[in-house]
Amino acid sequence: MNTVAVIGAGTMGAGIAQVAAMQGWQVRLIDVNKNVLSSAITGLQKRFHRLVEKGKLSDQEGCEFFERIIAQDSISDLQDISLAIEAIVENLDIKRKVFVALETMAPTSAILASNTSSLSIAAIAEGAKRPERIVGMHFFNPAPLMPLVEIIAATTSDSHSVDAAYDIATSWKKTPVRAKDTPGFIVNRVARGYYLEALRLLGEGVASVAEIDQVMREHGNFRMGPFELMDLVGLDVNLAVSTSVYEQMDQHPRFTPHDIQKNLVKESHLGRKTGQGFYSYASETPIPALHADRKSFDISPLLRDALTVFSVKAGVTDAGSTEQYIFGRILGAVINEAGSAYSAGVASALDIDIAMQKGTNYPIGPLAWADSIGHRNVRGLLRSLDDHVNDARYIAADLFANAQ
Repeated sequence: MNTVAVIGAGTMGAGIAQVAAMQGWQVRLIDVNKNVLSSAITGLQKRFHRLVEKGKLSDQEGCEFFERIIAQDSISDLQDISLAIEAIVENLDIKRKVFVALETMAPTSAILASNTSSLSIAAIAEGAKRPERIVGMHFFNPAPLMPLVEIIAATTSDSHSVDAAYDIATSWKKTPVRAKDTPGFIVNRVARGYYLEALRLLGEGVASVAEIDQVMREHGNFRMGPFELMDLVGLDVNLAVSTSVYEQMDQHPRFTPHDIQKNLVKESHLGRKTGQGFYSYASETPIPALHADRKSFDISPLLRDALTVFSVKAGVTDAGSTEQYIFGRILGAVINEAGSAYSAGVASALDIDIAMQKGTNYPIGPLAWADSIGHRNVRGLLRSLDDHVNDARYIAADLFANAQ
């Protein structure tokens, strides 16, 4: 039986431990904080019990899966593992120290993986004696339910380690995609447009929180609007990823974190987990918690025409001009970032689309959406928006700029 060491017993680490145990692996769940470790084990026991109660597992399966997970409070005695997955705080120095310890304790044949959501795998591997066996395995929360795993290959990672991580994710009944070691990888890079452009629209007074969410749900068929989704993820978590990508991408304007979100985080209004974020959750039905400071805005005839063509080709035929403006700016940002990632060789078009559908529940992969809209129509919108916003964040990716 294969054995995996999961370092970090927080929500993500415990979720990965559950996934591995349910697929026949022995698990060493490791955390230096004994209270966190104890809480994780108690939580896992409750999860398996609930699955038994719901009839998804037999009593025997529930017991067997739980018994495969062994708790320990130090990185030691790991000579029997074939894989280690680090799932600790997003701090580069701490992660490096963990991998130095893993190299000492794990066999030389073991694959060493980080679950980082946005830090460079190559940077994490700095100081390692054998950086070629360090890769990224980025699971999504909640790990037992979300199918996507991004397999990240650093320039230092060898193909054997990357392929092994991909195969393991597949054997765990996950949907792996391959990505190069770039800021945000696929999902956390491409999704920035969905959040940040919505924040800009709110800050410009174009529409309210509820109106922007409604446009993206009703016209874009997204399961959740951007503000609902940020509240669910946690504004602090979302802001941390935006800030990380922004800094690693040379502070490009398209990744600039927004002051509205920064201020909410400062006030500890972090979304559902604190009872208030962009919405208030004090009552059964969430209500917007931010006042819409509406301002007039102008759309040039050229931009209006480009928005209409883009929206209709995207499947939106019953939206007014303001709705088209909201929809076009947000989806245009998402599609352009997907095109930028593809043009930079971050991942294949198929893997980008799979990642955004499986990792964020997008209704259509952004590059497949661009294909249906037409790359020349995408370019037309991006150029019109670039003239309109005037900060270089809508400069068309090569995939669209070079469209024939």
